[in-house]
Order: sequence, then C-alpha cells, then structure tokens
Amino acid sequence: MKRFAIFSLTLLTAVLLQTTVFSKLRILQVSPDLLLAVVICFALLEGPTVGGVLGFSGGFMRDLLLDAPMGLTGLAYLTVGYIAGSIRPYISSTSVFVPAAGVFAGTALATGLYEVLQALLGQRTPPLSRALQVIILTALYNTILVPFIYPPVRRIVSFYRPERVYQW
Repeated sequence: MKRFAIFSLTLLTAVLLQTTVFSKLRILQVSPDLLLAVVICFALLEGPTVGGVLGFSGGFMRDLLLDAPMGLTGLAYLTVGYIAGSIRPYISSTSVFVPAAGVFAGTALATGLYEVLQALLGQRTPPLSRALQVIILTALYNTILVPFIYPPVRRIVSFYRPERVYQW
C-alpha cells in the first residue's frame, strides 16, 4: 500500500510539473513530456504491469487537463509503459544510456501513436512534416531529461521494493 501511494504521488508530481513548469519550456513550439519520461523509467525498472498501470493512470490524468478526446493519451502511455516494461528482463546494464535509449524510443512511439489515434478519431492533426518534427523533438527533450529523472525514480523503486521472502 505504501509503495502504491509513493508511486502515485510521484506520478501526480510529474503531472503537476508537466502542466505548470514544463509546458512553458517550449523550443520550436514543442515542450518535453516529463510525465511520459517518468512512466518509461518506472516501466524499465518495474516491468510491464507497473508500466502499463502507471502509463494509463498518468495518461488519463493528463487527458483530464487536455482539450482532446478522453483516453487517447492514456492509451498511448499504457501501450508504451507496457512495451518498455516488457523489455526489462533483457536489460542488464546499469548505464544511464540504456534508459535514455528507452525513453527516446518510447517517447517517439507514444507521440506517434497519439497522432495516429487522433487521426483515426477524426480529430484535427498537424501535417506529417510537423508531426515528425514534434515526435523527434519531444523524444530528444525527454532524452535530455533522463539523467535528472532516472536516478530519483531508481532510488524510489529500490527503496520501496518489497523484500523477497525465501522459505526452506
């Protein structure tokens, strides 16, 4: 229960920072997506279940604050959180370059998936060249944030990881 509360509080903090501070940090009319980077970091450390749950929860919280169809961001983040968590067993490196690559790929996938879902639902979408620019720039911005996000998330996860009990 304590673990769930801490993870939820971390997600809520990321949502608040995303909507207040990071939405103002625009370069070429694109801002970093702190919430998505946090979800991917949790997924890489905890696996597909936690990644999917936090991805949907964070995406749905963000949908509540956006003027878009409800659930699009939640679905995109759920997908990316699950996929990022699914590759966790194959990662054995403790280098910060592994999460950086994961955040870059995950951000590109989530942003692209969001654009595709918008188009499928008949929402107004930007031209393809602008969509690709947004995808690449958001992925780059999130990758730059990884050295500042991943260590605190790793510390939170390791501190609140349940102890394994071995029985004879």
